[in-house]
Amino acid sequence: MKRRVWARRLAIVALLALALQQAWRHGRDYVFPDKFLVVEEGKIYRGAWQQPWPMRRIIRNYRIKTIIALAHPPGDPLVLREQELARQMGVRWVHIPIVEKSADGQRKTVADALERAAAVVADPANQPVYFHCHHGLNRAALVQIAYRTLHCGWSLDQALQEIARTPMGLVEVKHGVDYHYMPTFYEERVLPRRRPQTAAASPSERK
Repeated sequence: MKRRVWARRLAIVALLALALQQAWRHGRDYVFPDKFLVVEEGKIYRGAWQQPWPMRRIIRNYRIKTIIALAHPPGDPLVLREQELARQMGVRWVHIPIVEKSADGQRKTVADALERAAAVVADPANQPVYFHCHHGLNRAALVQIAYRTLHCGWSLDQALQEIARTPMGLVEVKHGVDYHYMPTFYEERVLPRRRPQTAAASPSERK
């Protein structure tokens, strides 16, 4: 009899532990910020797509002026919800999905999106700024690398090492671009800005 009682108690404890584990797994994002990181204290922060309560706390605690959303198409329920939250909180909201797409007959590339997002991050008028993709792992990291190399004068290796030291590290993805794309971005978008203008001005241009 005693063995049966103890077996039942152990089963109840195991079920409660499992229920608590599942509640924590699926409910913590509704309470705690997801993948939140400080890039530059008082100026730049990054993370994942937040639930409304954590997002409001991030805005208040870090005095966020601008949110940059890097994922999902216009009209997506997550996009509309965060856009409305930003409006309610008096925060500027910028949507720059990092995808290859064509719009209005013009091709928008990943490099274009990264360059634009990095410029918004770097603008002091937008800071403190919070930028995020969906999971806070890949596209947010790419924007951080673009910001460091385009606006801070960092080498690509320095920017990659900074990401590698974060809790999430450098993440490879099966679909879409990841950090392996950044050497191409660095070669095409960063280095041309740093190369000196070697072409001499013509006599007519000097007058």
